[in-house]
Amino acid sequence: MLQRCFDANHKDFARYGARGISVCARWLSFDNFLVDMGERPRDTTIDRFPDKDGNYQPGNCRWATQRQQHLNMKSNRRITIGGETLTTTEWAQRAGILKVTLHARIFRYGWSPERAISEPVVKRAPSSGDAYL
Repeated sequence: MLQRCFDANHKDFARYGARGISVCARWLSFDNFLVDMGERPRDTTIDRFPDKDGNYQPGNCRWATQRQQHLNMKSNRRITIGGETLTTTEWAQRAGILKVTLHARIFRYGWSPERAISEPVVKRAPSSGDAYL
């Protein structure tokens, strides 16, 4: 965390420190960091959440699993349905359809998100190019 934000020679500095992401002054002391975050649970790493563009500071960090980290990536597409915003992966899982199907329905065919998650999947002939729509 400190190297990504402060060491210009670190391989990830361009994605963190160079973008203005920093670590709060309180966390420059490991003891303070430990008081605020607690011991790191097994199989987790630090994640800036809920503001992935925010700084490393209390209230914007959590211990996250690899899956949570992937869902919080900047490159994820998020859609809102009924006032709830989730990634396309999360909506696809909830609807029981493939992520590629949901993505195609919304971003390729222009379906509304509501329609994209509610319509049953129709298996098409392999020659059609879209096996599942």
